[in-house]
Amino acid sequence: MPEPTRIPAFCTQCRSRCGCTALVDDGELRGIEPLPEHPSGARLCPKGLAAPELVYHPDRLTRPLRRTSPKGAANPTWETISWDEALDEIAGEMARIRNDHGPEQVAFSVTTPSGTHISDAISWIERFIRAYGSPNTIYGTEICNWHKDFASRFTYGTDIGTPDFARSDCVLLWGHNPAATWLARSIEVQKAIRRGAKLVVIDPRPTMYARRADAWLRLRPGTDQAVALGLLNLQLESGTFDRAFARRWCNAALLVHPESGRLLRESDVVPEGRDDILLAASPDGAALLRYDAAARVWLDDPDGADLLGSHEIPGRSGTIQCRTVLQTLRDAAEPYTPKQVEALSGVPADDLRKAAEILNGSASVAYYAWNGVGQSVTATQTDRAISSFYALTGHYGATGGNIPGGAARFNDISGQDLLSETQRAKALGLRERPLGPGRHGWVTARDVYRAVLDSTPYPVRMLFSFGGNPLASQPDTARAKAAFGKLEFHVHTDFFLNASAECADIVLPAATSWEREGLRTGFDASLEGMRKVQLRPAAVAPVGEARSDTDIVLDLSRRLGLSEIMFDCDADRGHDHMLAPSGLDVAGLRAAPEGITLDGNVQEKPYLTAGFPTPSGLVELYSEQFLDHGQDPVPALDPSELPMPPESPFPLRLGSAKTVVYCHSQHRNIPSLRRLQPDPILEMSPELAEARGIAERDWLEISTKAGSFRARAKLARGLAPDAVFAQHGWTIADAAPGAPLAANLNGAVATDRADPVSGSIPLRCSWCDVRKI
Repeated sequence: MPEPTRIPAFCTQCRSRCGCTALVDDGELRGIEPLPEHPSGARLCPKGLAAPELVYHPDRLTRPLRRTSPKGAANPTWETISWDEALDEIAGEMARIRNDHGPEQVAFSVTTPSGTHISDAISWIERFIRAYGSPNTIYGTEICNWHKDFASRFTYGTDIGTPDFARSDCVLLWGHNPAATWLARSIEVQKAIRRGAKLVVIDPRPTMYARRADAWLRLRPGTDQAVALGLLNLQLESGTFDRAFARRWCNAALLVHPESGRLLRESDVVPEGRDDILLAASPDGAALLRYDAAARVWLDDPDGADLLGSHEIPGRSGTIQCRTVLQTLRDAAEPYTPKQVEALSGVPADDLRKAAEILNGSASVAYYAWNGVGQSVTATQTDRAISSFYALTGHYGATGGNIPGGAARFNDISGQDLLSETQRAKALGLRERPLGPGRHGWVTARDVYRAVLDSTPYPVRMLFSFGGNPLASQPDTARAKAAFGKLEFHVHTDFFLNASAECADIVLPAATSWEREGLRTGFDASLEGMRKVQLRPAAVAPVGEARSDTDIVLDLSRRLGLSEIMFDCDADRGHDHMLAPSGLDVAGLRAAPEGITLDGNVQEKPYLTAGFPTPSGLVELYSEQFLDHGQDPVPALDPSELPMPPESPFPLRLGSAKTVVYCHSQHRNIPSLRRLQPDPILEMSPELAEARGIAERDWLEISTKAGSFRARAKLARGLAPDAVFAQHGWTIADAAPGAPLAANLNGAVATDRADPVSGSIPLRCSWCDVRKI
């Protein structure tokens, strides 16, 4: 047999972006292999190895389809149409609604780039949406990436950064299990452990890393903020924080006005004082130190500033009794003693102290927090509490810590600048959550359903989905179905005719990443990976008439008069614009399909030259942005916000977790993967199973106040006896013949409570009961 052609590539199935070699024989993808010389290419997971099964699956969509049966039909019927027919009809409807009602009345839904092939096209799709003028995209960000990528900006001014596990003395995994979700990152963690780095894991489940940890905090789902404040309390009580960093680079020493709650300004003290001069005090209160927020420089030596305590400051109309920011933060954390944290979270007091000693005593700490933190009703302030604790270690941006930014600069083509302020202000839910994802045009599915069904605050007439499956990935399943049935027009682009696609008027066949080019400007499993830029070539031709998402939006842009904004609908022009600041271009990358390694590195401590990209230029332990929008400026916690006590008659805590076999609602139709995990599962402790008369693999019904679903029992030693964990993404009939959504966890999650900043909902922390069936 002739040797197959070997094409350098990277897998886009999940956030790992594993480097690989595509094996092609006679024009067909035969398999993929690891590419060890690639910074994320050491190994491949089962999803990646199943690539040929995905590409050549007999159920792949290969031609555009138009619905021929009424909306809501139990068995929808379709006719094949040409691409020109499909795109002309879609563009016609989009133009009609834009001209007659406004572009905001077309909503979009875009699947996650962290867990699907759409990562190659996400910037083009977002640019298209914003060029069209809609501020309404269901992105799922509030239950996925928003907290680590955007909520952290209220503290650092940047995202969580890339953990420098290769040089760290301590690894902290908080609500993040890379063994199941990010293989390349998992390998980096394993290298660090073998090198001797300490490991702290904060997770309710006995994951592989929890079992190997030097300190494992087995908290109750949804109580992460209490644990974060407990660590912060121990850090401040013991004085084991970086005082020099806190004084110079945090707003820790600045003074808080007791009446306005704003930071004390020179204008509060001096009649002609400036509002952009913020004030700190010396320990004896004899001197006021000035910080110029406009110039981002201290006008006096901050080493002389007091960090903890209160001061009587002579003001323009009397004495002002001020506390420092750090004292305000300490007051918020002080109630969360180890004993109180144990009562709220279930984490033993001694375990909390041990974790604090490791984290505060390590020469460097790198951390990552993801869905486990983000899917709760206190998600944003939880992130603020974690970020505040981590900032005070002084490791952010330093060797062995979390380092923001890339190895070069690239232009963003996602079109954030294309939406006018008028259109941006129309984002659904923005009025209720003015600091949240709506500022970027990312809205919740719930807000779109409300607009469709109730015309609140205005009607949404059309939904255009790029991938995704909201009926499986979001709660409010019945409301979603009702909304889909009321839409004037509905388009879905995907590989398969999934449950959500079956509700559409037109379905478009998308090409997989193996059938199209894809640009990647950094592989963020490691700092070394951030130096790699790669334009992955198409390994094989698209199956049937499938097209890339990029080609679809460019073809629609031509029809809608958006060509100029979309780089004349030339993908190479757009990619060259992205690459221009780095000195690279498409032609050079095509000549080097294995990728190009940049000469530069990710810059450590970038704040030394430019400060932090916050309004003040400092790490904002105290956020005036939050204060101005009615939120607590420090991450204080009302214990009543935590998911306790049990909700009768639902005594068990219900969480969820991911598996390496599937990504969200995908892959359950791939035979090799389905053999690895044939059924939805519910993890529970052996103690709970014994008490309920449940054996391994028994079918169970899990009920909540919002609904029920079915799964098979899986016993897991180390789980708390009052907690169970399911998997989302199951929508098929295997759990109950004739009931396609009977295995859908999300259909049983209530959405009556949400995070007030981001809109996140308790997908990982609600209450349930379990019975054997």
